[in-house]
Amino acid sequence: MSLKGARVIVVGGSSGIGLAAAQQTLEAGAEVTIVGRSPDRLERAQHYLPGVQALQADITDAAAIGRVFDAFDRVDHVLVSAGTIRNGALVNNDVQTLRQIVDERLWGVVNVVRSATPLMTAGSITFTSGGMSTRPRPGSAMLTSMLSAVEALAPALALELAPVRVNVVTPGLIDTPLLDAAYGAERDKLVQSRAAVLPGKRVGTAEEVAQVILLLMTNLYITGEVIRIDGGSRFL
Repeated sequence: MSLKGARVIVVGGSSGIGLAAAQQTLEAGAEVTIVGRSPDRLERAQHYLPGVQALQADITDAAAIGRVFDAFDRVDHVLVSAGTIRNGALVNNDVQTLRQIVDERLWGVVNVVRSATPLMTAGSITFTSGGMSTRPRPGSAMLTSMLSAVEALAPALALELAPVRVNVVTPGLIDTPLLDAAYGAERDKLVQSRAAVLPGKRVGTAEEVAQVILLLMTNLYITGEVIRIDGGSRFL
């Protein structure tokens, strides 16, 4: 299936995996709109990819997401690549932080799906999850739960929304700006230590994840799947 002339909406498209996917779909001939909550990041992304449309909206705001999709009469493919990494410890954590994780990682997905699907007769919806869905770490309980929830949601929605296809890409450690925000000064140490134990001795790139996302958009026989792209870390 060609993406030439297809309308692609990338929620969380102003940086990292979302931006890489926006670039690759644009190069494949799609009409691409990126959605994000930071005006500055959207402006930088549009300067980097002058062919894309940029719209501001917070994924946790159902009304704002609704207005994004109200601007279109049809949508062919949607990528949801939004959500930060937060302290997900259930105990000794403030409730607002825990609720924000749920809002970003689960309700945000719900907001996008409910707004996008009335405009879709086929095509695909792709979510991004994360390696902690199956490899939790201390302090990740709520985040792990929400990542797992998104992975469980996809096959159920693949049945509910057919013939629209629904899939999940679950990246391992990927070198994106998200690492800077999540780990700060510990970022380089974390990347080096993880790379040392991976079979390929390196972490992944946003472009490599984006290649898998494009596969899920263009292969008409893939639906309800969770595709892990983690450099083999789940085997270690």
